[in-house]
Amino acid sequence: MINCKINILNNSIVFGLLFPLSVLWAGSNHLPNIKLKDLNNQKQQLSRYHSDGPLLLNFWNLACEPCKKEMKELDKLNIKYSDQGFKYVSINIDSPRSMSKVKSYVNSQKFSFTVLSDPRAELFRKMGGKVMPFVIITDSTGAVINRHVGYNPGDEKKLEKEILYLLSPSELKMDTIHVELEESIPDTALVKPFESTTE
Repeated sequence: MINCKINILNNSIVFGLLFPLSVLWAGSNHLPNIKLKDLNNQKQQLSRYHSDGPLLLNFWNLACEPCKKEMKELDKLNIKYSDQGFKYVSINIDSPRSMSKVKSYVNSQKFSFTVLSDPRAELFRKMGGKVMPFVIITDSTGAVINRHVGYNPGDEKKLEKEILYLLSPSELKMDTIHVELEESIPDTALVKPFESTTE
């Protein structure tokens, strides 16, 4: 039980450190107010996707196989949490010449999320992207909460924890941390070591 409590405390501390450290990442710490084209060639305001809750963006191209694997897992998260205000938007950085192949691929997969195009990879670079897959998680104001580079099976579980944290009410976040800290203190620490039995 103590190991479980310590593990919860360690996870809380590590998770709590990730948010401030994301500020130190090279790249913008807030999504810019820009428009990107969707696969139907219609311009979409990026801010409309984070206005109701947290947003997860992932940057990819057709040649990136880990990106495709990650997108399948992120699609599941989008389906699971979209009714709670969470949005997942995929941003493709292939050249305009490849857009017909991109559109064909996306349609064949029947993804539930929106795909936007950043053919010059301007947003990708502005947000600090250098390697794909590249994921950014923002809050409802567009402030960048965290960034992830690369993908290994199971990474989606870490992303899900971050999404759930952002979807939970603020007072619950603070109460959870407080309870976890209280539970991590062994009961023996509350006993006074030299209590006198005489009055």
